[in-house]
Amino acid sequence: MIDERNRARFGKITVVYGARTPGLLIYKDEIAAWAKRDDLALHVTVDKGDADWKGREGFVPTVCKEVAPSSENAVTVICGPPIMIRFTLPVFCELGFSKQNIITSLEMRMKCGIGKCGRCNMGEKYVCKDGPVFSLAELDKLTKEY
Repeated sequence: MIDERNRARFGKITVVYGARTPGLLIYKDEIAAWAKRDDLALHVTVDKGDADWKGREGFVPTVCKEVAPSSENAVTVICGPPIMIRFTLPVFCELGFSKQNIITSLEMRMKCGIGKCGRCNMGEKYVCKDGPVFSLAELDKLTKEY
């Protein structure tokens, strides 16, 4: 979406990127490059900063609610630890995103990755074979284990 060859195909891009602590932030070069762009709204947050942290503190769901990206002609992609996903999904519902346009990844549930161990089974779906990317509409049809 941000590649110059494709950028004109997409409207406003909002990125909320969080980590527990500043030391756990990854992709620092990419984040620095994104921060310089005027065609992308970047919001970096940590749950708890350290003595050197000068950025935002706050949990990703709270920041998403504060930033409130428009749901009009938009898709949201949520990835991260299961607890963050669980609390972020309802925020985007509240913001008016359709469940079909709320996308998440459940790869943290995978073990063997080939559908043999059954550890990632959610109802009739196997995260490793049928996912790991699902819309909230798809997840609503499965057991509430995500």
